[in-house]
Amino acid sequence: MTAVPPPAPARSGGRWSTAAILKNVTSGWAGIVVGVVISFVLAPITVRALGNVYYGIWTLLMQFTGYLWLFDFGVRESVVKYVAQYEASDDREQITTTVRTAVTIYGLVSLATTTAACLLAVALPYAFNIPADTVSTARLTTILVGATVAQFFVFNVFVGVLMGLQRFYVLARLNIAFTILRGVLLYVLLSAGYGIVALSVVQFSMALISNLIVLRLARRALPYLSIAPLWPTRDEAMKLFNYGKYVFVANVGDKLVFASDSLVIGTFLPISALTYYAIGGSLIEQFRSFITSMASLINPMSSSLQAREDGAALATVVQTGVRAAILIGLPVGVAFMVIGRTFIGIWMGQEYAKPAGDLLAVLAVGHVLGLPYYTISGALYGLGRHRIIAQSRIFEGIVNLAMSIALVRSFGLMGVAVGTVVPHVVVVVAILPPVLARWVPIVLRDYYVATYVRPLLAALPFAAACWVIRYVVAPTDFIMFFASVALALVAYVIPVWFVALSPAERDRLIHAVRLRVRSRRTVEGLL
Repeated sequence: MTAVPPPAPARSGGRWSTAAILKNVTSGWAGIVVGVVISFVLAPITVRALGNVYYGIWTLLMQFTGYLWLFDFGVRESVVKYVAQYEASDDREQITTTVRTAVTIYGLVSLATTTAACLLAVALPYAFNIPADTVSTARLTTILVGATVAQFFVFNVFVGVLMGLQRFYVLARLNIAFTILRGVLLYVLLSAGYGIVALSVVQFSMALISNLIVLRLARRALPYLSIAPLWPTRDEAMKLFNYGKYVFVANVGDKLVFASDSLVIGTFLPISALTYYAIGGSLIEQFRSFITSMASLINPMSSSLQAREDGAALATVVQTGVRAAILIGLPVGVAFMVIGRTFIGIWMGQEYAKPAGDLLAVLAVGHVLGLPYYTISGALYGLGRHRIIAQSRIFEGIVNLAMSIALVRSFGLMGVAVGTVVPHVVVVVAILPPVLARWVPIVLRDYYVATYVRPLLAALPFAAACWVIRYVVAPTDFIMFFASVALALVAYVIPVWFVALSPAERDRLIHAVRLRVRSRRTVEGLL
């Protein structure tokens, strides 16, 4: 057994203070805002620099090579859970053993991923409608993107360590720095006429440098941590895989849900059609990233609270997370539905406004109703009850793929969008809440009223204001567009405050904000 220093005195519960949680959430959102701004600036430049064909290939490769993440086998999520669990009891020996075992497993996974990327590169022109003169470029890009994924696996262990320790704000700050640097490099290269090979080289090099810094930060957080590979004992390997096997199944479902659209379009439609779908899809992905960033805290928090047998706090965390996801995501989703076409017309050009805007509106319906998914999923992962997440994700992915293939022949891109939205809504609205109620004490009627009925009613004035923006104001530039949306948000905030939030929730929110302001100078001591 690995020798480690004797345990330190047990920590206080400060890591779970409201200030610490807000620090993690707001830091994550800051990183996402930076990412959104960079993507917002680069997207039209990238489309115009690459052209519809090469941009379509780039989008396809991002989705296709995304299947390489299936080699993850849920090991990182296992690291997050067990680091949080063992840190709560200050079991340094188990933390070290878990990390060293994960490093060994991921080292083997990285080798397998590199091999798979090479095989994918060979098969690429036989599987998709890629023009002959672009095949060699597409193959080289596939190998480079695959190598990026492969090196991420080993370093993902240390991302999991920082997440398990609730150091999300550290990861967010690092992400901000490298997002800006990567954006500058991509702008320079695209402006100079470079193509998708250069984009993939930048991705690989930036990821490697960032990951080395993550390794350093993890070792600084846990100075006693050894990272030498450790051939796993049967018990240790089974511990990780028994938890991770359902994560793997859920990942398969995720890829069916999020990557099958591009594969269906690339198989049944011209590759250039992917550009229109990718524009709307990229906005949905940015929208989704805000919610996943916030919900990512739920997994380690649930695991730690379970270890402390604090069921009341767990119920509060889950219900607050679901409500926050809906109330924060709802105005974005409503804006996508009503004025998404206007935004895309200003952003990308009028030739993209109608096809991409209509797709965005349909996709936004599904993601608004599906906003609670990430909180529910995080809670069940943290409780080790994520088998249902895996099963429901596979169900959703299979139905998504089947519906998309059936509908794309008759309805084109819109058929693919409908095939994506319908199964997602069924899973999140009808299947998962009753499952959550088995493990977390919630009343389903109260859940649906608080999660959907009251927020949707409160959002009606904002939807009406967005209709006025689209048909009356009809903005033609970003200044007018965002100024109009800012004014319209008043029609969201006020009804939400009085209709969607209860008096007790309003009091808690005011208290949390005041606490955040007062604790800015002392939060590091609490952590």
